[in-house]
Amino acid sequence: MPRPSPTVRRRRLGQELRSLREGAGLTVEAVAKELDWSPSKVSRIETTAIKVGTVDLRALLDVYGVTDPDRRGGMLELGRESRETAWWMRVNDRTPIRSFRDFVGFEAEARRIRTYEPTIVPGLLQTEDYARAILKAFERVFQSTDVDLDEALKLRQTRQEILTRAEEPVEYVAIVDEAALRRPAGGKKRAEVMRGQIDRLLELNNRTNITIRVLPFEHGLHPGMNGAFTVVDLPHKDDPNVVYLEVVNEGVLLNDAESVRFYGRVFDGVQQEALGRDFSERLLLDVRDSYGS
Repeated sequence: MPRPSPTVRRRRLGQELRSLREGAGLTVEAVAKELDWSPSKVSRIETTAIKVGTVDLRALLDVYGVTDPDRRGGMLELGRESRETAWWMRVNDRTPIRSFRDFVGFEAEARRIRTYEPTIVPGLLQTEDYARAILKAFERVFQSTDVDLDEALKLRQTRQEILTRAEEPVEYVAIVDEAALRRPAGGKKRAEVMRGQIDRLLELNNRTNITIRVLPFEHGLHPGMNGAFTVVDLPHKDDPNVVYLEVVNEGVLLNDAESVRFYGRVFDGVQQEALGRDFSERLLLDVRDSYGS
């Protein structure tokens, strides 16, 4: 099993605490008054804006009347896991994309990831040279944040381990638009970078847990025209799946059931327009050859 993600655990803990409060018929204000806290503290714990320590968690469980030893023990263990510092929180790349770290936290525990990318190769599939070229393309925009390219590359490469880990690698399905393959990256070394990147896609597409399909220009309009998105399916029934959207420095996570279902339908529509395995591989080879030998 993948190591539990603090991001996923913190969200589940917040949801369970809210459920316990509502089950006890208590308002946020009533709980705050009972514990001599501010209402915002109770709310921020439930919405995962802040972590909850063991002492405060025990106090909440007392207020909610949770006396069963197994139930209390499970909640306290969930609290401990939610407070751990994940590896991605120790990588200081200083990129200003809000919500991205939370997305990485969900990604790390995913059982399945479905992604559509219209303009670049998805991050989990990028070679180091291609990823560096992409990051440098944004360097001027992010100049004021002093982005650490080496740390950003470290983050990206470590994220990719979920595809090839020995135990339960994630099921990964990527639809890549032909435009992402035709747009060269790497400056003067673009031919070398792009050939290496496409070779990487061909290699990964041979793994049983990875599916890479190309959406060609000639298939025209499709349901994903509004842009890139990723649907993350989590393994535990109590953890709602999430959708991640990103625009320059703004990341958005959606976890309401209707949004997840909607983007699932959009992905299915895009997938129907994409080429099958053999034709995708043939197009990948043609694009690679277009960059020379």
